[in-house]
Amino acid sequence: MRNLNALLEPVRAEAKLPALAAALVERGKLTAIGAVGRHRADSDEPVQSGDRFHIGSCTKSMTATLFAQLVEAGKLDWSTMVAEVLPKIRRSIRREYWKATVEQLLTHRTGLPEDRAPDPQVFPRLWALRADQRLQAAEIILQQTPVGKPGEKVVYSNGGYVVAGAIAEAVGGKVWEELVQEMLFRPLGIRSAGFGAPPDGAWGHRPASEGYVPVPPSPFADNPPAFSPAGRVHLSMQDWARFAILHLRGTVEQKPSLLSQASFQKLHTPPEGSDYAMGWGVSQPDWAKGLVIQHAGTNTMWFALIVLVP
Repeated sequence: MRNLNALLEPVRAEAKLPALAAALVERGKLTAIGAVGRHRADSDEPVQSGDRFHIGSCTKSMTATLFAQLVEAGKLDWSTMVAEVLPKIRRSIRREYWKATVEQLLTHRTGLPEDRAPDPQVFPRLWALRADQRLQAAEIILQQTPVGKPGEKVVYSNGGYVVAGAIAEAVGGKVWEELVQEMLFRPLGIRSAGFGAPPDGAWGHRPASEGYVPVPPSPFADNPPAFSPAGRVHLSMQDWARFAILHLRGTVEQKPSLLSQASFQKLHTPPEGSDYAMGWGVSQPDWAKGLVIQHAGTNTMWFALIVLVP
C-alpha cells in the first residue's frame, strides 16, 4: 500500500492545518493512505494513519444506507409517512409534516427550515436530551414553521435526519447508534466507528487569530447526542474506505454486498430537478467519465470530504 504522507504534508503545511489524512480506493481496494501533522496544535504527538477522525455530515449517507437495509427487510417503505410511523408525537407536531415521507427526509424535501446555522430556539432544547431521547428531539424539530410543502423544494436540514433516526428506531426496535453498528458497521468489518468527538486520535480545532485552538474531547466537542444520524460519526480512514468500497461496488456490481443494486441506485439518484440524493450530492464534472457522488461534513471543529468516482 502506498504512503501518501509526502503528498499530504505540503498541502497541510500550506494550509497551516494541525493535521490532514487521506485514503485512496481504486478498483474496489484501499491502495494508498496517509496522515500528517499532530493530534492537536499544542502537542508534538504525530497523527497516525489509523487514528479516528470526525466525519460530520458524511454520516448522512450511512443513515440513508441503513434505511435501504430496513426497506429491503420489509420494516418500512420509502413512502412511509412521519405520522404513520411516529404516532406518539403526531398530535404535538405541525400537521404540515404528517405526510412527509422517509424519502423526503433523506433528500431534504420535507419543508423543514435550513439549519446548518443552529436555531437558537431549537438547539438549546436538543442539548437537554440524551441520544436515547431521539423521539423527543424529532418532536421539537417537527414543531418548527415549515418553509415549504413536503416534496416542494430542497432545503438542507440536519433536523430531517434526526427525525429519520427516530423513525429507524421505531421500526428497528433499537436506538440508531445500535442499529447502525449492528446492521452496517459490523457486516463491513468497521470496528473503529463511534459517535461524538473521538476520545483519541485527532482532536477538533477552532480557528483563532493565529492558527487553531484545540478542543479537548468531551460531550460538548460536537453537536447534541440526538444529532448522531445527521453527523456525529468518527472512524479511521481505513474503515471509512470500507464504506466507500461498499458504495462504489454498489454502482457497478450486479450482486453487491448488503444491498441490491436497485437499492444503491435509489440511494444515488436525486429526485427530478435536484442534485441531492440520499446522503449524497450528485454531479457530472467535465473531468469524470460519469456521475460523481460526494459529501462534505463538519461540526466546525473537523472537516471531512468523501468523493466517489464510479
